[in-house]
Amino acid sequence: MKKTILSTLFAFSMILGFAQDAKNNEREFYLIQVYHCSNNQQIKGIDAYLEKIYLPYLHKSGIQKVGVFAPLANDTALDKKLYVWVPMHSLNVLDKLDKGIEKLDAFAKNEIVDLENADSSLPYTRVERIVTKSFKLQTAFEKNTSLTKSPDRIYEYRSYESPTENAHLRKVHMFNEGGEIDLFKRLNFNAIFYSKAIVGDRMPNLIYMTSFNNMADRDEHWKAFSASLEWKSISNMPKYAKSVNRNETVLMTARMYADF
Repeated sequence: MKKTILSTLFAFSMILGFAQDAKNNEREFYLIQVYHCSNNQQIKGIDAYLEKIYLPYLHKSGIQKVGVFAPLANDTALDKKLYVWVPMHSLNVLDKLDKGIEKLDAFAKNEIVDLENADSSLPYTRVERIVTKSFKLQTAFEKNTSLTKSPDRIYEYRSYESPTENAHLRKVHMFNEGGEIDLFKRLNFNAIFYSKAIVGDRMPNLIYMTSFNNMADRDEHWKAFSASLEWKSISNMPKYAKSVNRNETVLMTARMYADF
């Protein structure tokens, strides 16, 4: 009888241990929405929609932090963009948001989906959606930073596309086990998140974002990064060779009405 009780307690403790490990290793998901616009009037309209309707809707849905970012290149670009970054503790959050939209009457006025302008002009050219999953060595976005929110603060969005799944795995390994995340931390890059795309039109792909006080601060950080012995060692490792065939860097500022 005593042996049976001990066996039961041991099994129960193992189950609790596995459950705790699973909880401690939960990883976040990020919805990245990119609004593509053809003129500043559309950008202005999307800004008003995000500030007055969409962000309050997400906040009421339990999502406390939402980022909205505008590329510095918007002033001269033909394709002007706004990036909306929505962190989620689970994909169930995305499903819940979708179910809420599905319940709307398609033939009634619903401000959360009716963005059309009064003159019937289009509110944007198109909206692009990407879903990413946090890296295993930074499972949650960074909530603390030494930087202050200001119009001068620079957010650097980077996307690294790989030619194959194997190359992608090697690039992700480079960030995690390879030590690139640790190097960013040591050099105070104020990384907000690291993630790999699980849904999107450019796959396989990883996406991350760092931030800086201003453009000069950003340039100094990357100068230190390039000169570091750690980076020279990591970047010259044969196992990471040819792991990226396309990269994109977008320098942005945050909208003051958002949460970052």
